[in-house]
Amino acid sequence: SEIAKARGYTRPVTLQPQYNLLVRDIELEIVAACQDAGMGLLPWSPLGGGWLTGKYKRDEMPTGATRLGENPNRGGESYAPRNALERTWEIIAVVEEIAKAHGVSMAQVALAWTAAQPAITSVILGARTPEQLADNLGAMKLKLSDDEMARLNEVSAPQPFDYPYGKGGINQRHRKIEGGR
Repeated sequence: SEIAKARGYTRPVTLQPQYNLLVRDIELEIVAACQDAGMGLLPWSPLGGGWLTGKYKRDEMPTGATRLGENPNRGGESYAPRNALERTWEIIAVVEEIAKAHGVSMAQVALAWTAAQPAITSVILGARTPEQLADNLGAMKLKLSDDEMARLNEVSAPQPFDYPYGKGGINQRHRKIEGGR
């Protein structure tokens, strides 16, 4: 943003990262950097490649006309690694419970959570059918309670790698510069 300004270019106004209840790594740096630069966030994959809709089941290989039914090894949302994480199923369970309490789809809960996050201007939807699009747009009417947001935030908290955000990175930040460790 500052380089564009210095060179007389149009400044960027938005960033399009992946962001959803399963992938929250942007909260470690990107969100604050965008807020500082006055940029909005327009996340893609707010439904985690379909995982947050409830269409994938534990230990049941996906089939049919879905992202993973067509290619179970597709990108970051590939079936085997995500299926193997207990965290995935804990998040999905909370999304499902909240959806049932409101009488809405799991997709609407996941989209409402994403839209309520700092710096989010909107989300990039990937609906395949008019029915999916209509359901997704229904998330605009859903207001999650503070308790529901807290539960979703807790179960899906980012899990940073050891460096630079985990214990190794924290220890590195607090070491002496002069005279070594």
